[in-house]
Amino acid sequence: MHKLKETKILGFPLWMYLIFSILMMVMAANDWMLTNMVGALAFAMIIGTLLGWVGDHIPVWKTWFGGGMLFSCLVAGAMNTFHLIGEGSMEALNTFNGSTGFLDLYILVLITGSVLSVDRKMLIKSFAGFVPTILAGIAGALGLAGLVGAITGVGAIEAIATYAIPVMGGGNGAGITPMSKMWAAATGGDASSWYASAFAIISIGNLCAVFMSALLNKLGQIKPSMTGNGRLMVGEENVSTKSSDVKLTAADYATGLALGVVCFNVANLYAKHISIINHANLGFSIHTFAFMVILMAILNMTNILPENVKAGARGMQQFFVKYMSFPLMITVGIGTNLTDYAKVFTNPAYIVIIMATVIGAMIGTFIVGKLFHFYPVEGMLTAGLCMANGGGAGDVQCLGAAHRMELMSYAQISSRIGGAIMLVIASFIFGKFL
Repeated sequence: MHKLKETKILGFPLWMYLIFSILMMVMAANDWMLTNMVGALAFAMIIGTLLGWVGDHIPVWKTWFGGGMLFSCLVAGAMNTFHLIGEGSMEALNTFNGSTGFLDLYILVLITGSVLSVDRKMLIKSFAGFVPTILAGIAGALGLAGLVGAITGVGAIEAIATYAIPVMGGGNGAGITPMSKMWAAATGGDASSWYASAFAIISIGNLCAVFMSALLNKLGQIKPSMTGNGRLMVGEENVSTKSSDVKLTAADYATGLALGVVCFNVANLYAKHISIINHANLGFSIHTFAFMVILMAILNMTNILPENVKAGARGMQQFFVKYMSFPLMITVGIGTNLTDYAKVFTNPAYIVIIMATVIGAMIGTFIVGKLFHFYPVEGMLTAGLCMANGGGAGDVQCLGAAHRMELMSYAQISSRIGGAIMLVIASFIFGKFL
């Protein structure tokens, strides 16, 4: 009882925080809260942080099932499924995450801070080996899924085309949406029917990836030699950076944030209007976040940014990881209908194939990642599980479950560059074998 009295959430005493939570739930349920960014942020911060705190204190769940990150997302999904909040409130949260750009802001802040925190030489070495490791993960995922499909009677091609490819495709917008059109063009079937099935499949795949991320975190605790504790390459922990010695001011935080949002605008301009790849009608395009990672890597490697700017970017990253992760999960989960998960459970073999896809991605990245001196935990997490999750939001869930948010730049390379690679593979397999 004494411990509860001493508990604080977001700096508030627990009793006061519970009052705020009740107020926000009542207002959301009755559609009384503001339906703009202010209302959405208030609900996300208060309810999301509370659910995250609860999830991080549930025995077993906090260790093996992703803790507060997955818990807050699933409870938000339940709010949607069972209509626990009003339609206006739900639409406000969906808009805040989507067109308002809360998810984009979260990811760009983490990319900016994480890329600028890595030593320049280590950054070059890690990027050089990362794409081959992603390719190994894809090979492992498709290979094991095909093998399990053949054993279970589903069929190797069916398992790869219908299950493994969507899971490894980089999420919804840049993954299964264009894939559904490719499938329809190759088979003459209805794109919307393939998409509906694929959406349920990637939802289950994302849950499996989050669960395995939590297991990797546990593996790192049991076998410390297998993890860099948030660092991808062996030896990276021995490299000191000057930015860690900078004493941060409020102005530095503002500078770090400004750098991130300006660079994201530049990356978006390049992706949509300048990129040769994106305008060559190749059947796929490279996402803005991939160009964002490349731009930040160039700024790091050229060493033109002052140390206080790098430190400010890192400070903003730490703030968002600590205080904005749970609110983000509410806005991500509120668009989920839990009945979508049930669609995949019609045949146990389907679940086995999805799990085999996720595990195969881990096996492939483990083997090749070792060749490039990647820590097994971080290599499997970023090049493997962040390929097998639900895209940008899935990256947040997986890294959150593994407590390694500083790896966001590598996760985005997997989701975006890896996702583009999967579109090419999907186009070939759909056209050749279906």
